[in-house]
Amino acid sequence: SRNDWQPAFISTLPDYLEDYKAAGFDSICLGYEAIVNLATFSLEGKENKDIRYAVNRMEKMGYTAVVHQPPLDSDLYARLHEISDYWLTSHHGGEMHFSDGWFNEKYIQSGSVMVIHAADGSPTAFANLVPEYQKNELTIDLMRHLPEVEHGTMEFLFARLLQYARKNNYATFSLGLSAIVGDGEKPDDPAVEKALHTLSEFASRYFNFKGLHNFKEKFHPDWQPRYLIYPGAASLPQILSTLLQAHSGRNYLWKFLHKQ
Repeated sequence: SRNDWQPAFISTLPDYLEDYKAAGFDSICLGYEAIVNLATFSLEGKENKDIRYAVNRMEKMGYTAVVHQPPLDSDLYARLHEISDYWLTSHHGGEMHFSDGWFNEKYIQSGSVMVIHAADGSPTAFANLVPEYQKNELTIDLMRHLPEVEHGTMEFLFARLLQYARKNNYATFSLGLSAIVGDGEKPDDPAVEKALHTLSEFASRYFNFKGLHNFKEKFHPDWQPRYLIYPGAASLPQILSTLLQAHSGRNYLWKFLHKQ
């Protein structure tokens, strides 16, 4: 109140929507978080044949998935840093700094990292593991790979991540949020959905939303809604602008607006 700021909440659970409403807030679904039930996850069966094929193929080619515990060897850390730099260059963007972490030595060295190694031992992809705070759930933050990786690398990585989480007695694994695709594209769609569509169009320059959603669907997750809570329609432009700045920095926002 002293700073004349407006509160907003992003990626909230559906549990307390009525309480937010009673407090004078509006809500809109931002997307769905993909949660895999590890008790039922398996590579067996007809519906998982594509993932199973990718895993078997990668293994036959000599690829391995190894969870490295901190502190990471200096040579391994240097290779992961190279992979991260290549990945950022190939996506034509910089680090995000809000919902995602960023490649920082202190951060990367603070937890476990699963690394995909080629037959010669060289790393080609990695993801750092992050336990949830209040749930018996594991997820990842950074997920990066070399520009030219063997087809099936990411299926191999995630299959091994899920198996690792299950072996270590986690109940669920979060594959992260998938933004809603299609909302806000029609002329008669609500103004709120159009604003979110503009936001997603900007973010899609750095992330392939549709491709990510289809990839996550391969693991048959439970899709759970996540919401943006905001204090009325009049506040939405400022909140979305603030989210862009928080995620991508003022320079990215200026470049985006300058191109329009």
